[in-house]
Amino acid sequence: MIVNDVTFVLDESLSSFAKIHELTNELRTAEFAAMNDEEKKERTELLESEKGKAKSYMQLTRESMDTLILFTETLANAFTMPEVVSRLAAMLDYNLDIMVGDKRTNLRIENAAEYKFDPRALLQDIIKVFINLRRKQNFIQAIVHDGRSYKQHNFDKALELMKSKMIMSPEEIRAWEELAKKVSQAASELAQEEEDLGEPPDEFLDPLMSELMVDPVILPSSKQTIDLSTIKQHLLGDPTDPFNRAPLKIEDVLPDVDMKKRIDEWKAETLAARRAEKEAAAAGVEPMDTSS
Repeated sequence: MIVNDVTFVLDESLSSFAKIHELTNELRTAEFAAMNDEEKKERTELLESEKGKAKSYMQLTRESMDTLILFTETLANAFTMPEVVSRLAAMLDYNLDIMVGDKRTNLRIENAAEYKFDPRALLQDIIKVFINLRRKQNFIQAIVHDGRSYKQHNFDKALELMKSKMIMSPEEIRAWEELAKKVSQAASELAQEEEDLGEPPDEFLDPLMSELMVDPVILPSSKQTIDLSTIKQHLLGDPTDPFNRAPLKIEDVLPDVDMKKRIDEWKAETLAARRAEKEAAAAGVEPMDTSS
């Protein structure tokens, strides 16, 4: 699918540019000068290989990003389904971090035009995909649930670049500001809920993602309970039960009604107890002990 394609070509392209940056600098060092001829030849050939990869993948990256921009603009709902949205948000967060975060200096290469690499244009494309989905609340939630690459200051840095170094319309800038505000608010709410809930019981955690399940289902062959979004995402690339490799179709999974009820009750009770504690603290009284 398009999200997998974009993830792959973007990763290959940007990894090659980072390697080109590293090798180009290495070839100017005293350490390189001290290498024997065979070692020098090996490093030089590796640099040329990375240059060739970068040229090939950059062409594919431009084409894939154009397609993703078009599809997210016209078919936004298809990209915010539970089995897709987390992967898409994680990919966008990761590449936004590479483009505007601390690692961005690794993309500074000589003769960027040789590879048809325009960092500002690529960042614009990434921003456009974000903007196309900014009104989808589950996309906002997926952004902030990405514990690996989401950083609020990347949204602020991107806004700064949009205003100072990129050709972006006033409407696009306002749309990004709207998105950044929603993301910041969602991140604050998520952090507060996670603090209030504390550590969930292990039995309520998705066995593959180690996250609190939202829509638990039972896999008919292995009898394992897993979140629906997790198994849907797994089945996009592998039509088997991840626990025993038996063939599996999404229509075969069964809702785990009892687990869903227990999770919802635990969340409601935990959050209610936390609210009571806060209200009691604000009123200056000892909260009632409801543990017995």
